[in-house]
Amino acid sequence: MPYLLLPPHPMSVSAARRWAAPLLPADVRDPVVLAVSELVTNAVVADEAIAATDDNEVELIVDPSYGHVVLAVTDASDRPLPPSPARVPGYEDGGRGLLLLDIPADDHGWVPRPCGGKCVWARLRCPPCALARHTSAAEVHGRCLMLE
Repeated sequence: MPYLLLPPHPMSVSAARRWAAPLLPADVRDPVVLAVSELVTNAVVADEAIAATDDNEVELIVDPSYGHVVLAVTDASDRPLPPSPARVPGYEDGGRGLLLLDIPADDHGWVPRPCGGKCVWARLRCPPCALARHTSAAEVHGRCLMLE
């Protein structure tokens, strides 16, 4: 399973996109890279808010046998994710990330990590592609708990 460690810095967002793009089948690259961008941005913002210095982990699992790609990103904040808003006023600078994630993601959520912080994950549909790895939703949740 490919994973990447990134510092909690805004430049990590573009680094995560550049890392993820070549790992993905062309037919799902754009929506998955959008999800990578949103989740890493949220992790960086969460870590900056608490002055965290530990690296964020970004993991991609491409699973054509069940037709999905799974993305998991950790951050050091114990603050739960808010529910996705129905709409965000035009004058707000933020608050659209989870709304954007609702579009391509088949499912998404978060779990607290035993060592502190949380793991935010998203599962996106993927037509059959060249890579093989079986991953169930329970395994995704379990893997998020192991990311430390």
